[in-house]
Amino acid sequence: MQYIPVMNAIFSAQRAEVVLDAVVLASEDSSFLQQAAHLTGGLYFRPAGAAALLGVLLNYFVCDTATRQQLDVTQELGVDFRASCFCHKFVIETGYVCSVCLSIFCQPSRACSTCGTAFTGVAGGTGGGSSARGGS
Repeated sequence: MQYIPVMNAIFSAQRAEVVLDAVVLASEDSSFLQQAAHLTGGLYFRPAGAAALLGVLLNYFVCDTATRQQLDVTQELGVDFRASCFCHKFVIETGYVCSVCLSIFCQPSRACSTCGTAFTGVAGGTGGGSSARGGS
């Protein structure tokens, strides 16, 4: 997945007040889709099976957002706002951020592998972006 274009689309949807909903059919939650739904005021569900999927779709996704506000929609999961590094796709607590394209890395480097910007002035001469903390 291309992280930066998708995040730009999510932020554009947020600015335009477009609601993004997510139904995840995988066995694990998607922190990326949780964030997208949360940022735009949408719903995020990961149903347990096919029978639960039908119930979720009929109960929550058929109605419009005005009607949905009248329903008691309990979102059981907290949203994981930790970032994933661009190099290994691991969720990280602390990372290095490119100041040009905002790519996040788990290790310092001499240049950004996303946009090619050369990093300068880092102690030890190993290069790297600015240190950033993930989390909420």
